[in-house]
Amino acid sequence: MNELTIVMYHYVRPIKGTEYPGIKGLELDGFLRQLDYLNEEYTIISQNDVVNAIKRDKPLPGNACWLTFDDGYKDHYKYVLTELQSREITASFFPPRSAIQESQLLDVNSVHFILEKSCRIDTLSIEIEQMCLHGGIKKDKISEFRKEFCVSNRFDNSLTIYVKRLLQHLLPESLRRDIISELFMRYVGQSEIKFAQELYMSVDEIKNLLKAGMSIGSHGSNHCWLDQIGRNRQEKDIKQSLSFLEELGVPIKDWVMCYPYGAFNNDTLDIVSKMGAAVGVTTRVSKALLSKDNPLTLPRFDTNDFVQ
Repeated sequence: MNELTIVMYHYVRPIKGTEYPGIKGLELDGFLRQLDYLNEEYTIISQNDVVNAIKRDKPLPGNACWLTFDDGYKDHYKYVLTELQSREITASFFPPRSAIQESQLLDVNSVHFILEKSCRIDTLSIEIEQMCLHGGIKKDKISEFRKEFCVSNRFDNSLTIYVKRLLQHLLPESLRRDIISELFMRYVGQSEIKFAQELYMSVDEIKNLLKAGMSIGSHGSNHCWLDQIGRNRQEKDIKQSLSFLEELGVPIKDWVMCYPYGAFNNDTLDIVSKMGAAVGVTTRVSKALLSKDNPLTLPRFDTNDFVQ
């Protein structure tokens, strides 16, 4: 068999009744039910099984399923690891280097928590546009952004997508960073460094995942939209992430790349191939067909695509 169901997770935590009840994540109870379901309906395999199937033509079992956890959240150590161990499940984790080594709050997470604390997305979007004008972005350009990117997807309404895109990659990096920092302090009211230390795993916690038999792969160094930056910067980012894996004690022969935001281009694929990646996972929604799919661009299902 060469069919593979890959499941992608991000936040997994108790959510209702906490300080951030509006954060979009998987409730812990829902995660436990989902693990029960996946255990019953699929054969959960390891990263090594996937690599061996691709590199060494070893067949996968029927209904093969691979669990992947992005972004290095402390949720994964605090809540996920125990449940995986109790079921003797092996999964893969993809922590960005800067979040772990430098306690750098990723833009994607800053935006999540700004949105959670903002009462009205329409007001927030206008507020951001005003900050863009003060930062030198022309009104016509902002109108172009709104027209092109204010489009809903299966998870978010149009204004939420618009705000995310503005603050994730549309604006110049320095302006984007200034706006995010100001909004984070205004709405969340915490130091980004302190928040990051509470949000992400420590180096020791990731090493403990390894000791527990889990796999660790690359999620880039700075969690960039790789398709939005040049080849040289992509190479630097990915090299830094591999150095980070080596420092953790992760073998980097036949390593696995998880593209931040699922974003990549031909340069990215060429870089990771030349650096020895065996597998790459995206956010394209589909079952992976190993006999047909490019092993460096395998699709994944979101946790929301399964029973919770």
